[in-house]
Amino acid sequence: MENIELQLDEKILEKARALAKSRHCDLSELIAYAIEQLPVREPAKYPLLRLFADDPDSVDEMLEEVMKDRAAHPLNR
Repeated sequence: MENIELQLDEKILEKARALAKSRHCDLSELIAYAIEQLPVREPAKYPLLRLFADDPDSVDEMLEEVMKDRAAHPLNR
């Protein structure tokens, strides 16, 4: 195991100590548990599409246009 140094404001440290006490563990175990529970997020494959998350119909229309243009391109025939 490796020792590390953390800087936490007093409120966060108090909360961490209270959580550790309520879970019958020490701060190291609490931090390890919290890190294990955090999901690993994959970077978005198509970040531009997130801009249209609230408007899926627009995305469908855009993709339809792209596919039409692609099919009409002379090199794709």
